[in-house]
Amino acid sequence: MRKFFVKILVIFGLLPCVLYSWQGPEVKNGPVTTRLVTESNVSPGVSSFEIGWWIKREKGWHTYWESPGDVGVPPTLKWNLPEGIILREMHYAPPQLVKMFKVFAHGHKDESLFIFRFDVKRKLQHGEELSFSAKASWLACFTTCLPSYDNLEITIPVQNETGTDNRWHPYFRDFREKQPVSPPSGWLSRCNAEILKEKKGEKEFVIFRFPWDENGPLPLFRFFGDGRFIRSNIFQIPKKIFEQNGGGMVEISMELSYWRDPDQKELKGLLYRANGWPSAGTGFYKVTVPLQ
Repeated sequence: MRKFFVKILVIFGLLPCVLYSWQGPEVKNGPVTTRLVTESNVSPGVSSFEIGWWIKREKGWHTYWESPGDVGVPPTLKWNLPEGIILREMHYAPPQLVKMFKVFAHGHKDESLFIFRFDVKRKLQHGEELSFSAKASWLACFTTCLPSYDNLEITIPVQNETGTDNRWHPYFRDFREKQPVSPPSGWLSRCNAEILKEKKGEKEFVIFRFPWDENGPLPLFRFFGDGRFIRSNIFQIPKKIFEQNGGGMVEISMELSYWRDPDQKELKGLLYRANGWPSAGTGFYKVTVPLQ
């Protein structure tokens, strides 16, 4: 019945935005409100498209990033897809430093959008509707932690005429603008990382060094490690050093995790700079450096 009235409104021009987008029902589960959204409808000739997973958390609460750190579990969706539609990849929003009780971890506060990209493996027809459903799971934490599960769904119309939605398009645009980027090759070639063991004790540390040729005080830096290689519940204190040729560098010492893979050969993760990387348009560099 609801779809019937929506179509009547579209015919009479009273609800033009539904031509171009769709959003699934809003679901509230404890401190988390969530739904599936799109920024546009789908045209018959597309080879791929995106669906967003919008999550809003009440003040003080957080969920986790794909590499949570010392604690936490990342949010996931288990999809039930239309015929001929295949999930290619999921992209999490860049991480924030969050705190569960007294433990620092990697996660998200307030609102965020995660994006799923799908490939189309059949010919879509004008007028058909693509119905998606997903089993969502997440862990929300504040002064306590609440593991949660719920069902999400969305129906996307296939139409010859396409456009963007005024509400959700800014979320997708903001997501893309803030995505981590690869640093310049010259910058990355000067980076190095080595593992050192504490002289008295059993702790091991990775020392990460990266170029710094700018004047003035250092901005805030934070390295978000991939997987559980580096502990998240640590303070990272960058300091200036100099290369033998006189070039400036920044050095960050990070304690290795008890749960790390001892055979890992590379330091991987995101290097965050609070005031943004010059000419990058984002605060995150994607870093992969061989371990010495």
